[in-house]
Amino acid sequence: MFDIGFDQAAGLRAQPVPATGPSLMPVASPAQPARAYEMLCTLAAHLTALGRAVVIIDGTATEAAARRSNDGSHLGLQHALNDPSIAGLDRPVDHAEWLVMPGALGLQALQQTSRAAGAAVAVSRLLSPFAPGVLVLLFAPAFVLGQLLGGLPAHALVPVLNQPQATVDAYGALKLLHAAGLSPVLAPLATDETTAQIPLQQVVVSVTDCAQRHLGVAVHAWPVNTWGACVQASAITPPARTRHQQTPHTHRGLTLDALGADRSAAVHLWS
Repeated sequence: MFDIGFDQAAGLRAQPVPATGPSLMPVASPAQPARAYEMLCTLAAHLTALGRAVVIIDGTATEAAARRSNDGSHLGLQHALNDPSIAGLDRPVDHAEWLVMPGALGLQALQQTSRAAGAAVAVSRLLSPFAPGVLVLLFAPAFVLGQLLGGLPAHALVPVLNQPQATVDAYGALKLLHAAGLSPVLAPLATDETTAQIPLQQVVVSVTDCAQRHLGVAVHAWPVNTWGACVQASAITPPARTRHQQTPHTHRGLTLDALGADRSAAVHLWS
């Protein structure tokens, strides 16, 4: 221990630093899911620019009955959950910017897991097929997210889009997520306000005022230029497993990424 260049901590420093495990950000789908395509792509692009591999699970699209190949194409969430050999998923084989997977049937199975064993176990099972460092955007109706993740101390994004029903969609999703114990955050997508049917800022003000009056909750909005950083900071991440745990399948709740999150703060898309 007294050799030059070595000390008691040298062995620890020589160990490889464990990679951050996969993490999850729920995104509530609007009444017309295809309208959120641009919002999801914008968010995924921001995360990719920050060096994160992104997977989009589209809970509004249904998986094929069977996989038609073994190269990753036509892969859905249900297939990944049912096949233990599928692991380490991160980027698509066709060199697209991010992997997109249909997931309606897989989410049905995970809701059963959540009811039987709790939301933390369901999230750990959902993330098990993915590689370390992957950030999964779970795009699904608010009531599905609430049934799957209810009770977790987690944020969920509520898109605010340029559409006639923007206020109704956003407030309805916010109310369902809040009732499930989640912390909804508004995500207004910047648009050309001259062509907007209702200015998005007006929608955000209306929704936040209604939430304060009727739900007694202060809801925040993340500006589009902050989406990547805020989502990284607030993503749901299962706790790292250590050698002191008795089994790799032990689940002890969930944490938020320790990056200083601001806690205050129909055609299917890919079917």
